[in-house]
Amino acid sequence: MGSFERLFNPRGVAIVGATEDTIRAGGQALEAITSHGYRGGIFPVNPNYDTMAGMRCYRSLDDITEPCDVAVVCIPAKLVPGIIEQCGAKGIPFAVVLGGGFRETGPEGIENEKRMLAAAKKGGVRIIGPNCLGLVNIHQNIYTGFGSITKPPTLKPGPVSAVIQSGGFGNSVVIQTGMQNVGFRYVVASGNESDIQAPELINAFVDDPETKVILAYLEGVADGRALMAAARRALAAGKPVIILKAGNTTQGLKAAASHTANLTSSYDVFRAAFKQCGVIEVTDTHEAGDYAQCFAAGRQAKGRNVVVMGGSGGSAVGFSDAADEMGLKLVPLSDKTMAVLRECLPNVASLENPVDYAAGFISDKNMPKYQRALDAVLADPDVHMVGMLFATTSGRTQLNGVQGVVEAMKHTDKPILSFCSIPYEAGPEGFDLIAEHGIPMQPSPRRVAYAMGRLADYYDTLQQRDRICNPPVPKPRALPPLPDVREGAVTLDEVESKNVLRAFGVPVTNDVLVAPGAALPANIKFPVAVKIASRDIAHKSDIGGVRLNVMDATQLEKAMAEVLANAKRAVPQANIAGTIVAKMVTDGLETIVGVVNDACFGPVVAFGLGGILAETIRDVTYRVAPFDKIEALSMIREIRGAKLFDGVRGQPARDVDALADLLVAVSDMAWLMRERVAEMDINPVLVRPKGLGVAAADALVVLR
Repeated sequence: MGSFERLFNPRGVAIVGATEDTIRAGGQALEAITSHGYRGGIFPVNPNYDTMAGMRCYRSLDDITEPCDVAVVCIPAKLVPGIIEQCGAKGIPFAVVLGGGFRETGPEGIENEKRMLAAAKKGGVRIIGPNCLGLVNIHQNIYTGFGSITKPPTLKPGPVSAVIQSGGFGNSVVIQTGMQNVGFRYVVASGNESDIQAPELINAFVDDPETKVILAYLEGVADGRALMAAARRALAAGKPVIILKAGNTTQGLKAAASHTANLTSSYDVFRAAFKQCGVIEVTDTHEAGDYAQCFAAGRQAKGRNVVVMGGSGGSAVGFSDAADEMGLKLVPLSDKTMAVLRECLPNVASLENPVDYAAGFISDKNMPKYQRALDAVLADPDVHMVGMLFATTSGRTQLNGVQGVVEAMKHTDKPILSFCSIPYEAGPEGFDLIAEHGIPMQPSPRRVAYAMGRLADYYDTLQQRDRICNPPVPKPRALPPLPDVREGAVTLDEVESKNVLRAFGVPVTNDVLVAPGAALPANIKFPVAVKIASRDIAHKSDIGGVRLNVMDATQLEKAMAEVLANAKRAVPQANIAGTIVAKMVTDGLETIVGVVNDACFGPVVAFGLGGILAETIRDVTYRVAPFDKIEALSMIREIRGAKLFDGVRGQPARDVDALADLLVAVSDMAWLMRERVAEMDINPVLVRPKGLGVAAADALVVLR
């Protein structure tokens, strides 16, 4: 655990504000540390008592003479800074601040928190919380907290460590996961995270050799890139990170200048980050339990080929539907395997995958045949995972089925998942055996398929871990000259914006800027587009500042006059640089590429179908910059309209390779110019037929 060893395994724990009244936090914290079998020193601190719960009660932290590594602080917020200062003077390295009254309460709380953190920094004290439930070391029965995290149901020991940012609901995630036979090592309810934050705790779990799976309930993080770095460390160590992210509907990125900002929410950015660093995202508590079961079992799915066996045909149908959704393949069994099944299973059985061995088959008499059939399926080299659909099988029959799985696990390292819908009372011996041997079990066949899909996804991610864990770092380069922005933001006009893109190798259309009153350019190749150029007009088409398919010089003069007149009428105060005459690209598929500079993750690149489709169907995907070409190609294939790039209804296939190169170039630009670029649109990016490249037809860059 490195620097957190004494936090999770303290030699002594002080309860500041201790009381025997278990309605209060100080009483619950004292009861928690005394009632679970903690073997270290326990030091109640309350100047109003000489003894408490049969122990000496200390007037202050200064009076403690034995080793003490954690102070659980259960006093009003205004007194906390002083206690943190005492911790530093006493050499107590960690404080768990349970109560509220800090930044969540307004100006006075903000001041309390500032004073607390200043005292912590001065004294070298690290803080969990405030406004939290505390933490638990399940293996050592160390409960330094209060509330639901310290009360039944008691979690069983196991390989999963968790950080939860919400006390009540976060602990619900942990409890429900525990009820699915998942054992825990450490659970931290981190509260406001004024000091120690979720990424730091994830790193600590990565460093802990006994933690095999990491679970997190997050509502947000202050440093998104620290979260990504921690998740990448976990991936490098082969420790799956499962995250349930809440607070996803709030529009976290709002800026009126660009389409990209209007299309992007904070959740979009989190999901992009999760994809890039190998996080397994879940959307509800049962998914957290399902997937934690599977990963805690420690068996890798080395492919997407699955076989399901059971005595319920309907269960197999439900599984098959979900298997399609998860990209699993119900693989045909080999001739050798089929020969064993024909020999072992009854005549009424269906031997094709899904294998229906018929209800009632797993009797005591048939156990040798059942065992041989299951072993043969698992030994089939084309099979990567097996699902046992016990459905409503109960009593002795269910126990026989589970015993067969337990025996089969001795001869294979392939994942075996199970489905059983009966209550515990209808098959206690079977359920106990499932729990004892860590066999993942879900209450529906669809959930078995989803869990198998996540196992396969994670294995795919592991195959790319070197690339994922070592993201590209663009080489520094001379940045294009930019205007000096002293106050507020500045929106560059299209010509200036394209100059920025061109400096990073982004292909742009051939444009000519014609100043107001200047002569028409010579040697124009028609058709052309005519557009107004002004920093004060971000969306030119909205005010009639664009004319397309201008076919000759006469039309060109008219179009230039019209867009100038429209611009002056719509935005009289606009500073107009002139009109842009651009060669039309007539064979391009319109897409949009954009950048937003997120407060949490920094520069993020968006990609989707462009033109009017950008904000109407919102077919957009995202990545945190910088990223490589493989990630860019993944972005392109993620959107719902991806088949358009392959050519449909007589349209040619598009230059996806060039589009991916453009995305990487924009990613590099977004990262290297992160101190200057607030947001950006390239709309449309015209994707031409394969081999002809791409072109940025319009662009808008907003500086900060």
